[in-house]
Amino acid sequence: MRSRRRGQVLSLAVVLGAVGLGTAIAAAVRTQIDDGWGYSAYDPVPLNIAVAVFFSAMGVLVVWHKPANALGWTMLAIAAWDGVGVLLTVLTGASGSPVLMWVQAWLWAPPIWAVTTLLPMIYPDSRLPSRRWWWAVALIVVGTVVYCVGLAFEDADFVGARTVVNPLARPALAAPLLTVGQYLLLGATVLAVGGLVWRWLRATGVRRRRMTLLLCAYAFGTVQAVVRDSISGQLPLVLDRGLEVLAFALVPLAIAVAVTRDRLYDLDQAVRRAIVGVATVGTLLGCYLGGFAALAAVLPSVVPGSVLAVGVAGALLFPVTLLLIRWVRSLLWGRRVDVVELAVGLGNRMRDQLDSAEVPAAVCEQLVRSLRLRMARLDLETDSGPRRLAQVGSMDRSGGANPETFELWYRGVRVGQLTVLPSDGHPYLDERMSQALASLADQVAPVVAALRLDEELLRSREQVVTAREEERSRLSRELHDNVGPTLAGTRMQIEAVRVKLPADSAAVGLMDRAMRGIDDALRTLRRVVHGLRPPELDALGLSGALRELAVFLSGPSLKVETALPGELVPLSKQVEVAAYRIVAEALTNVVRHAQATRAEITVTLIENRLAVEVADDGVGVPPDAGRNGMGMRFMAQRAHEIDGEFSFVSDGTGTAVRAVLPAVTPDGRG
Repeated sequence: MRSRRRGQVLSLAVVLGAVGLGTAIAAAVRTQIDDGWGYSAYDPVPLNIAVAVFFSAMGVLVVWHKPANALGWTMLAIAAWDGVGVLLTVLTGASGSPVLMWVQAWLWAPPIWAVTTLLPMIYPDSRLPSRRWWWAVALIVVGTVVYCVGLAFEDADFVGARTVVNPLARPALAAPLLTVGQYLLLGATVLAVGGLVWRWLRATGVRRRRMTLLLCAYAFGTVQAVVRDSISGQLPLVLDRGLEVLAFALVPLAIAVAVTRDRLYDLDQAVRRAIVGVATVGTLLGCYLGGFAALAAVLPSVVPGSVLAVGVAGALLFPVTLLLIRWVRSLLWGRRVDVVELAVGLGNRMRDQLDSAEVPAAVCEQLVRSLRLRMARLDLETDSGPRRLAQVGSMDRSGGANPETFELWYRGVRVGQLTVLPSDGHPYLDERMSQALASLADQVAPVVAALRLDEELLRSREQVVTAREEERSRLSRELHDNVGPTLAGTRMQIEAVRVKLPADSAAVGLMDRAMRGIDDALRTLRRVVHGLRPPELDALGLSGALRELAVFLSGPSLKVETALPGELVPLSKQVEVAAYRIVAEALTNVVRHAQATRAEITVTLIENRLAVEVADDGVGVPPDAGRNGMGMRFMAQRAHEIDGEFSFVSDGTGTAVRAVLPAVTPDGRG
């Protein structure tokens, strides 16, 4: 039942659209046959034909996809009524019928006034702003009826090939009715457009832009009407009528922009392309005919009927027409996205980045800047879920727009996603923008895949480092707690046996050598245990161990100071060992090579990063120390294998070595 009802509704819409379009075409053909364009009675014919054609096309498109849309039905009614009226006007001139003359004399008014009064009231939501506006609708109805009655009794002749007199002319009755009706309708127009302005002031984003277009169309109509009325008779006829036609044609064009560019009624792509095509062809035809008419006004003795003039007009207007068509397509579809230019710019940014970790931020920045997006974000797909790589802009600027996501695939694996917010005033990405971003997502995917691989390698390396440090810690405990006491106990037993032997016994020397060997083994064991994991870390923590190290390395010629926090959060073993080893290696370099008198150890914890720094007042290091110096390479390797950063600066006044490490806790959280 519902589908049948929808079919009936759509059939009625097609019939109304066909009536509007068919009568307009028939009127144009009949006027051409009668060669009536030059008669004064035919002056409103071009305007009525334009209204019937444009409004019938837009009305059918809207109602076809939104059968309950009142704005679409209003445009269909305007087109059909206006088309019938203009056809009756033409038939009046062809037949000379007084009856048709009387009907067409007042029939043209309702659709024309509806364009200026009713349409702005129900745009863009296809309903009145509130129930209180029904009295304004009643005002329109009363004003239209009074005005039409006045026209019906007006003493105005139809001047064409035949002059037809109004058979019911009553000038005394018509004059006051026309005056009252006109004032009522002008008041309703001011009220309707003023209401649209009021809604525009309260609107934001894309809703405001939709109303801006229609307000611009009405503003142009008002200006051209005032100008034409103030210099009546001084403009060329073609220009005079052309301005009037353009003013009314801009109204459905503004709605077409809202339909195509802003998806006012969610029409599909094929329909929007059809609208763009019709608008483009109409622009081309209007430019050509307008140029030809202007040329005819300038050179009246040469242009009419001249094939040469047709060619000259086309040649002169060709570049202008191309620019206008480009403007129309841009207005309807939105700004064109040059994918090649965007890809080249993005490629240059990616190529110039020395660190792969900076590429995601460069990508987001380039997208936001080139496409004027409100926000761009790159997320990396990990085993624990998406992780943000970079973001430019904020979701707080959405303005009601929904973010759109483009998945990044590389070799059949989803490696991440690109999320964007449309530019200001747009609730969605248009087709061109979506295609451009989808293409760019394919280009960015390999980079994100490489970052994902780097992260996996880093995670594997961290796991290896963690396992290594845990194994070293276990070995250190085993050697310290088991092997060390065993050797010490064995030495004590040997020493006890030696005491009981005679002083001249040959075994005394063997016992002494055995105890010296055990002492050497204990010293070696202590060095091995310290190399595996400094015992001070377990006993004193990182801060305490660094203070002990500073005290141990201080002497008469070098004073080592510390600037350490009172307490550090518990850190994982690999972070503690890396920080301690880097500081120890840096101080060793100071003692051996710097010829310094003062050194300082500084440790700071900022958010989830641990920064350790060793600065001295020595002679500095060579510029190639980072590449060729074993100590610098050792410290850099220590930092990098746990996803840290290492740097140093040096001049004639000293050296500062700095490492920034992730402050990973024992449970693995940063």
